[in-house]
Amino acid sequence: MHRSKQLGATLLEIMLVLAIASMVVVMSIRYYQAANSSQQANAFLSQVSAVNAAAESLFAGGDLSQVNTTNIAALLGGASKLNTPGGGTITIASSSNSFIGTATLISGSVCSAVKAQLSANARITAAASTGCASANASAAFSWTYDFSK
Repeated sequence: MHRSKQLGATLLEIMLVLAIASMVVVMSIRYYQAANSSQQANAFLSQVSAVNAAAESLFAGGDLSQVNTTNIAALLGGASKLNTPGGGTITIASSSNSFIGTATLISGSVCSAVKAQLSANARITAAASTGCASANASAAFSWTYDFSK
């Protein structure tokens, strides 16, 4: 009996290759999203640290009125340094012996990571957010930095 040679691939082989390829694509997308969120959280934490350091520098003379968005932006190198990774802005308002920083358009996943990190800082007495519940939603984030601690 003479067998003919098989040309090409069977339907089962094609389906198996497509299933494996789709799993690789899905895992790659999830990894990219996690890496992107982590990078944005680190960038925002760096901005908050820079704002806190600039505020400390401005308050060194004891004049709380110097701690404002304009002066902090000038110390950091311009207003663009107060843009958040999500395209929002950071604003500063001084209050009794502290200042309140507010950031807009922070993604929910970044918001949660930042809130956990800032809570560890003894000078930050309150880290609050609105809209952090959803990882894909835009949130507003605020923190209170206490100069007396």
